[in-house]
Amino acid sequence: MSNPFTPLHKRQFKDRAFTLQFIRTQVENGTGKPLSQLIKEYSELRRYKLALWYVTTTNKAVCEAMYVPVEAGTKYKRRLEKLGQLVSSTDEFRCPYTGDLAHLVSTNPKEQKSSDTQLKMFENE
Repeated sequence: MSNPFTPLHKRQFKDRAFTLQFIRTQVENGTGKPLSQLIKEYSELRRYKLALWYVTTTNKAVCEAMYVPVEAGTKYKRRLEKLGQLVSSTDEFRCPYTGDLAHLVSTNPKEQKSSDTQLKMFENE
C-alpha cells in the first residue's frame, strides 16, 4: 500500500510499472514464453494481437507493455478491427496506464459481445 504522503508523481510511476508488469506476466503465462523470447520471435503486430488475447486493456497500455510504438499500435488496432479480429468497448474506462478515459480493446472472442447481447441485458429492467 502506498504512503498517502508519497508525492503523486511517484505513486503514478509505481502504478504504471505495476500495470505493465501485470500485462507482461499475463502474456508470459498464457504463451509459456518469456517476453524476451516473444520480442525475438514475433513481429510487433503479432505481439500486439497476442497480448490483447490474454489481457483486455487500452491501446496505450498494451503498446507500452509489449514494446510496440503507440502509432504502430493504433495502425494495428484499425487493421484488426477491419478484419473483425479486434473489438473496442463502446464505453470509456480509465486507462490503467495513463489514467485518462479510453476504450478497452480485445482480440479474444470470449471477451467480444455483440451489441444484441448487450442490449438484451437491459430489456428486463
